[in-house]
Amino acid sequence: MVDESPSRSESLTGRRRFLGLTATAGAVGVVGCLGGDDETGDSGDSTGGDGSDGSTGSPDDEPWDAPLDSTAVSWDDLGDLEGEITVYSGRTRDQIDPLFEALESEYPDLTINRDYDDNSAQLNKLREEGDASPADVFYTQSSGALAAFKQDGLTRDLPADVVDAIDGNYSDPDGQWTGVSGRVRAIQYNTELWDGDADDLPDDIFAYAEDDRFEGIISTRPNSGTFRSFIVAMIEMEGEEATREWIRGMVEDQDATLYSSGSQQAEEVHSGNQVVGLGNQYYAGRILSNNPDSPLDVAFTNNDPGCLFNVSGVAIPQATDNVSLAAEFCRHVLAAEGQEFFVETNGEYPVVDGVDYVGDLPALSEINPPEFDLNALADVERAVDLLREEGMTV
Repeated sequence: MVDESPSRSESLTGRRRFLGLTATAGAVGVVGCLGGDDETGDSGDSTGGDGSDGSTGSPDDEPWDAPLDSTAVSWDDLGDLEGEITVYSGRTRDQIDPLFEALESEYPDLTINRDYDDNSAQLNKLREEGDASPADVFYTQSSGALAAFKQDGLTRDLPADVVDAIDGNYSDPDGQWTGVSGRVRAIQYNTELWDGDADDLPDDIFAYAEDDRFEGIISTRPNSGTFRSFIVAMIEMEGEEATREWIRGMVEDQDATLYSSGSQQAEEVHSGNQVVGLGNQYYAGRILSNNPDSPLDVAFTNNDPGCLFNVSGVAIPQATDNVSLAAEFCRHVLAAEGQEFFVETNGEYPVVDGVDYVGDLPALSEINPPEFDLNALADVERAVDLLREEGMTV
């Protein structure tokens, strides 16, 4: 579990100016556009800095425009976060609370009300609450929940500078949601127990449900949003029957161990209680950052759903009146300090140019994930139904 002590938060915020200097100048066209205009297109209103919604709005009347030799945007370059904001989080407390603590430490007048639950539960709650929802930000584990939230017509247009800060592959082309950090599906394995090396691990995800070598030694986590998104991607790319056969093979032929926690699954591979695990690469990255001599390593499949690149991201609910503060919150998680947090603390991939991945696992450029429209992951219930029908549940 991530250390949630105040010292971690203090050390994170203490790096603010350093991070702004170390981010490359290449981020100027992307991160450098953050800040300024809080207009939200679908509501037609301009939420300036009058504080009427409990926030200070943007730092200046005009968007921050960095010169070409400037560094990436730091929290110093953005407006203060003041007021009370409610975040419905599909991410677990250990993954994201240290960042919330860092923001509250940096901005004493900020209060973040946290509501933690899994993606599906949060999405269902937002649907039920409708216009009465107290949520100001929906922060998800996977883009599938964001795409479904958009599909339901419950999202608000993000400010243009937030949308422009992110590569189009990592956000909604209509500007309704944006990724804030990335992860890739991976093959976690224990190098001391696996009978072979990385080259002996198949680069085809379907082999893991068919190859006799994995019988009784493989695991996965079917209750996570990213696993369900992986299943949706497999349906979209390979068809429902092939996906059903893969799930059936994992359950019936391979007798896969099923976990309800990604951290626990990776720890079991690390400790030698599991040989192979299908999961997000960042769980392994977090262990390796603290235990560089761990026998845990990762491999990746090639251009198939088994190495799907997905994002954790944010959307602003249509129901909120706290638009300015919600927009400023989004800017902060996309600024250098927020991106460095995801890399250094969670082992995730940044989604903003100019902030590099510096972890113990391959950079994204070394992996070959499939090209995939993340909005196509909206029908998560389709995956849930398929998993339930084939008995892959925990």
